[in-house]
Amino acid sequence: MKKLIKSIVYAILMVSFSTMVFANSGPVFWQGYPASDSMAIQENTPIMVRNENLIFDFSDNSESFHTIIGRVTAAYTMVNPTNDMQSVQMAFPFVGRLDSFSPEDIAITAGEEPLSYEIYVGDVVNSYGNSLQQDKEVSFDFATTIKNITDEFYRADNFAEDEKGKLYIIEVKPTTDQRINFVVDFNFDAETTKVLTNGFNRYEWNREKTKIATWCYSPETLEIFVLGEDIDLQISAFTDGELKIETDLFTYEIATQEVEFKPYFMDYIKKNSHKERHSMISDTQLYNVYGKALDVHFTRNMAYASEHDFMGEENYQRILTLVYTVDFPQNSEKEVSVSYKTTGTMDRTQTVKPLYSFDYILNPAKNWRDFENLNIKVIPPKEAPYIVKSSIELEKGEDKVYTATLPNLPDEDLSFTLYAHETITLLDKAGGHLKGRFGYFTPFVMIAIGLFIVGVIIRVFKLYKTKE
Repeated sequence: MKKLIKSIVYAILMVSFSTMVFANSGPVFWQGYPASDSMAIQENTPIMVRNENLIFDFSDNSESFHTIIGRVTAAYTMVNPTNDMQSVQMAFPFVGRLDSFSPEDIAITAGEEPLSYEIYVGDVVNSYGNSLQQDKEVSFDFATTIKNITDEFYRADNFAEDEKGKLYIIEVKPTTDQRINFVVDFNFDAETTKVLTNGFNRYEWNREKTKIATWCYSPETLEIFVLGEDIDLQISAFTDGELKIETDLFTYEIATQEVEFKPYFMDYIKKNSHKERHSMISDTQLYNVYGKALDVHFTRNMAYASEHDFMGEENYQRILTLVYTVDFPQNSEKEVSVSYKTTGTMDRTQTVKPLYSFDYILNPAKNWRDFENLNIKVIPPKEAPYIVKSSIELEKGEDKVYTATLPNLPDEDLSFTLYAHETITLLDKAGGHLKGRFGYFTPFVMIAIGLFIVGVIIRVFKLYKTKE
C-alpha cells in the first residue's frame, strides 16, 4: 500500500510538473556570446593595471528576450610608471550586430571624461555552442581581431574599387491594374563579366542563359550593374509565376550610365541600410564588410549577385571592436572604465528553469605590463538569483550578491551560471532532459506520462481490491 501511495504522489507531481512546463513554453536554447576585457593594441606597453573592479549587474532585466541581459562595467586603475607621456591605443572587442548596435549601450571614460572611439568591424561569429555540444569553451581570436583594426580597403578577387562598369536603369510600368512578372534574359561569361542586380527577386541560370524577374504591381525602377564585358538584355513580361502566359500590357525604358564601382556600391549601402547606426561606422569599414560579402557571392554564384546576397550582412553576429586612445602623463595614475550590455546563453535542456551562462574573457588583460587586484561582483536578477556554477570561486553575501577578490589574473577565463534555485534537484534534471528531447512537445509528453501512470495506478488499485 505504501508503494501505491508513493506512485499516486509521483503521478500528481508529474501532472503538476507538466503545468510548470506549459508556463515555461518558448525556446529551450538561446545563444549568448562572451564579453571581454579591454586590451592594449601596442605590444610591450609600459602601462600597468593596479586594480580592476569587474561588475556584472543583472538587477534591471526589463529588456530581456528569451535570455538575460545585463550590464558589465570594467573599471581599471592604470599607471604610467615612466618619465614620458604615453598615448595608449586600446581596444574593446565584443559581439554585436550592425543593425542593432547602439552607442547608448556602451560608455567609455577616462578620468570620468567620456572618450570617443572608432568602430572596426570583424568577422562573423559562428554559433560556438548549442544544447547538444559538450564543449562550449569559447574565445576570441585576438590576433585576427587586431588584424581587422585597419583603415585599408578590402581587396576583392572579382572587382576593384576604382573599376568602372555599365549601369542599366530600367523603368517599368504596367499599363493596366493587372500585375506583370517582368523578365530580363541575358548570357555572359563568368570569367570576363560580373553582374550585380537591384530590385529583382527571381534568378535562374543554366549554361546558356541567365533569367532574372520580379513582380511589378505599379511603376518600378530596376538596376543591372555590369563589370567587364557588356551583356545583351532581352525583355519580356508574363502574367503568371510559371512564365508561360506572356503579355504586352507594360512599358519600359532603359537608360545607361558609366559609373565607378565603389561610389555606386557605397551609395546603395547607405540608402538601403540602417543609416542612423551606419553613420557611426567609417566608409572603409562599411565597404570592407559588404564588399567582402559581394566578392564571396560572385565567386560562389558564377559571377552573379543581387542586393539580397550582401545586405543581410548587417543581421549577423560578428566581432565589433571599439578603438580609443587614453593619454597618460608621466608617472601618473588614471581611472579608465568600459561599460556595456551583455547577454547570456539560455539553456533549458538540462533543468526545468533556464540556466543562464555567461563567459568573460580575461586573457586580453595579459597584454598589459603588469596586472594586480581583480575584484569581481555579480548582482543576479530576480528570476535567477543563484550562481550554481563558476570557474572562479564566488562568495555569496548580502542580497545574494556574489564577490571574489584575486591578487592577480586567474589562469582561466571567467564563466558562471545563474539559476532560479540554489541547487539543481533530480526533478529539475528530469524535466530538463525531457524538455531538451521533446522541446515544444514536452507539455504533451508530460501529460501523457502522467495520465499513463494514473491509469496504471487505477488498474493496479482495482486488482488489489479484487484480490481482497
